[in-house]
Amino acid sequence: MNRSEKTLLAFMVGAAIGGVAGLLFAPAKGKKTRKKLAQKANELKDELSENWDSDKMKSLGRSALSEVEKYGKKLTKTVKS
Repeated sequence: MNRSEKTLLAFMVGAAIGGVAGLLFAPAKGKKTRKKLAQKANELKDELSENWDSDKMKSLGRSALSEVEKYGKKLTKTVKS
């Protein structure tokens, strides 16, 4: 995974996390919040399907999972030390 793909992936993950956190902490009723979350998830899914083919998405997903596992192992080692 090259640097620009990593940057794009990090931005997308950060935006998704920020959006979910914003909705969860917003002063709205649960039903309304769940509806907003579902709508945003569908919008993100549609945007991703329009912009990338499935092979590239699978590749990015595997790369992201690999990075998470790598940093998880480092964190585990640090905590155990």
